[in-house]
Amino acid sequence: MNAAGPSPAGWKQLYQYALLETNPSKIDGRVAEAHAAICDRIRDLDSRPACDEQQALKAALRFLRILQDETAREWRVA
Repeated sequence: MNAAGPSPAGWKQLYQYALLETNPSKIDGRVAEAHAAICDRIRDLDSRPACDEQQALKAALRFLRILQDETAREWRVA
């Protein structure tokens, strides 16, 4: 992130990195980075009227939660 704050589209890139990460030892870190960027963007949009991006942000948080749950489940099985 830069000193001026997060880029409005920055969360999308971090989200994609998390979804596409293939190294199991890096997934938690990628998810945490994406989660933080998404939450920052949600706060940025909080005072504005509802928009499509807010729905995308909420969906992204749900998918990150699923990814994290699935990754944790795989580690327990392995």
